[in-house]
Amino acid sequence: MFDYTVTTNKTVDDAVESITSSLQEVKFGVLWDFDVKETLHSKGFDNFNQSFRILEVCNPKAASEILKMEEKVSYFLPCKVVVYESEGQTKIGMPRPTALMENINSEDVRNFALDIEKTMVAAIDQAK
Repeated sequence: MFDYTVTTNKTVDDAVESITSSLQEVKFGVLWDFDVKETLHSKGFDNFNQSFRILEVCNPKAASEILKMEEKVSYFLPCKVVVYESEGQTKIGMPRPTALMENINSEDVRNFALDIEKTMVAAIDQAK
């Protein structure tokens, strides 16, 4: 499966705060918080009303290690976590690092991606 997504009873803003906190506990920081709805409204697209936040997150030590293994991994960095509202429910999700690395021809990279995925899944589960 390409993604890992959970449902929470929190608002989008509360879920962003919660996932930010749980990611910090595992040494991931939020580099950028892209509020899609706000950005589209500022560009004149007032008919887009879905709450949608895309967080770009990074663990600098992990990024440094995996980039030494394979430069093409840079295409997938930083990691993304998405928090959005869908059909009245708040979702927190991410593309699975293992799915992104399927075509990288290195077992070490794929194993590293699996470790990152387990860490991020635990952070998402904690945040919900």
